[in-house]
Amino acid sequence: MAPRKRSSTRVIGRSALKAASMGCGVDIVECDRFRQAVKRGGEAFLRRVFTDAERRYVHGQHNGIVRLAARFAAKEAVFKAMSQIAPTRSLALNQIEIRNDALGRPSAHLRNWPTSQPIIHVSLSHVNQVAIACAIAQR
Repeated sequence: MAPRKRSSTRVIGRSALKAASMGCGVDIVECDRFRQAVKRGGEAFLRRVFTDAERRYVHGQHNGIVRLAARFAAKEAVFKAMSQIAPTRSLALNQIEIRNDALGRPSAHLRNWPTSQPIIHVSLSHVNQVAIACAIAQR
């Protein structure tokens, strides 16, 4: 039996990746580990990962660190979803901003995105020990 030919899309490397029209990402964060990361990294970590608006949103709120952990999970979920629809684009976590609308519903916005803004749906949830988020991105 002849060996099966491999598809060119299986070649490792960014140029071989094909973009999907929709991507999905999920992330879960242990709040204690996130709290330790914030203590270890301090203000530099917070500035590297979160926008000014996100840091202001959680400042002084009850369970602020848990809410921040949920936003971190959302950023990771958005990153995973975007890697499916724009695999050759690089994206930093502080380019992803998690916002709330007037009704409190979260949404994701990509700052300094070079092309038209994709549609990104996000959902966040958290309790004292864990935060979870999922994201669906569409071109």
